[in-house]
Amino acid sequence: MKPIVRDVSLLVLAGGESRRMGTPKHLLPFMGGTVLEHILKRLDGLFDEVLLAGRAPGLFPAGVVPVVDVKQLRCPLVGILSGLLAAGNPYVFVLGCDMPFIEPSLVRMLCSLAQGGGEVTVPMVHGFYEPLCAVYSRASAGRIEGYIDAGNTKTTGFFPSVTVREVSEERVRACDPLLNSFVNLNTPGEFRQHCRVMPGNRG
Repeated sequence: MKPIVRDVSLLVLAGGESRRMGTPKHLLPFMGGTVLEHILKRLDGLFDEVLLAGRAPGLFPAGVVPVVDVKQLRCPLVGILSGLLAAGNPYVFVLGCDMPFIEPSLVRMLCSLAQGGGEVTVPMVHGFYEPLCAVYSRASAGRIEGYIDAGNTKTTGFFPSVTVREVSEERVRACDPLLNSFVNLNTPGEFRQHCRVMPGNRG
């Protein structure tokens, strides 16, 4: 079956320290599986290549390609760079592993806009970039690597050096009215709260 989204790979970032949660967030029990499995189910069929940047050997679901960090520094931007260099498609949709309510129609919209131009296509929500729910062109890898090699780690810090296509909150809400895609599970309290509001969750 052909993927719904053409020329774009999916990269899930699961390499964080999870200090506030106390355990790897992508492996938390959720909706009868794990948070990661739930994300992959929601986006099933959209992509022909799924990459996972993380540090949990043996825990990669079938069909998911593990990505090895190309830098020793541990930060989301290294995961993004590593995914861009490993991807077989010219564009990569990047998603944080703690965002289980991602809206597939939003993903399709962002991927479509990205192929119309821009090295980074990123939503603007409440006046801020959402770089862990965005599309990156592989052409941006060199700029990202140079930025990291200069000792920088801020995920959006390299944006001035590339062409950025900002997607307005209004346009985002047309796909995801309640902005559920940007809900993060950062702490045990947030995890319990969102588990309670999800029917059928056995986590």
